[in-house]
Amino acid sequence: MRKAFDRLIGGVVILVLFAFGVVSTVSAETFRMAVPKGSEDNFAFQIGAIRLAIANAPGEHQLEVLSVERLTQTRGLTMLRSGEINVIFAGYNPAFSEEFLQVDFPITRGLQGYRLFVIRADTQASLMRVKSLEDLKGFCIGSGQGWLDTAILKDAGLCVTEAPQNNLISMLENDRFDMMHLAVHEALKRDRVQQLKRAGLRVEKTLLLRYQYDFFTYVGKNDKIRHSLLEQGFQNAFFSGAFNEYFRSDPSIAAAMDYIRQSDRRVIDLDNPGIGPKNDQTAEQYWLTE
Repeated sequence: MRKAFDRLIGGVVILVLFAFGVVSTVSAETFRMAVPKGSEDNFAFQIGAIRLAIANAPGEHQLEVLSVERLTQTRGLTMLRSGEINVIFAGYNPAFSEEFLQVDFPITRGLQGYRLFVIRADTQASLMRVKSLEDLKGFCIGSGQGWLDTAILKDAGLCVTEAPQNNLISMLENDRFDMMHLAVHEALKRDRVQQLKRAGLRVEKTLLLRYQYDFFTYVGKNDKIRHSLLEQGFQNAFFSGAFNEYFRSDPSIAAAMDYIRQSDRRVIDLDNPGIGPKNDQTAEQYWLTE
């Protein structure tokens, strides 16, 4: 009788605690991230994707986005280490996945690894004859300093000239290499097309380079709560259809997807040894299969 009474009282206490908000299964978390000041529009899709994941995670949470003058990836990682921010998105890098907790959801579903070449007009005729990876090795490609893409191209045996991202267009103009590469959705943006036109450059007409690569979200190594919330949020958004709706509603993403489906480009696939078996297993369902 006494045990039954104790169980009853215990149940009443728990109900009262829940009623007054003393017990909560999920605490409200604030996610803080930083982007370069003036580049907010360039990263609108990535910011929106993380905001969507937070909205679809259990509980009520918020995202604060800091605009930081001359923010580089190196500085952003330093801010994450120091606790000034607690979440960052970056192109996949094995070193990042070792130092931080990686949320295994490719933010553009792998579209970041679908690449078009940017060339001078006089290079097009030679590239019309490229049918394979071996043929492509006869050309030199400009690629960003520190990009994992650069390592992927080098591992494939391609000729690569590595340079700071902001110098690539001018170097291509000045015949320092034969072409540079951009993700499809980046190359087709109106402002980018106009920028290339002003430089006397254009998107190459016949080839598509493809490898497994994307942006991932990272939090501190010990920040298991935010890591779990983001993983659950991305998963919930994906399986409810909310993420794909968001994905397709972005004009540059939608244009890129239509472009890939309708294109008869010759596809050259490259391996990405750095992506690792963990990503292949846990995030395989999220990657595009176009």
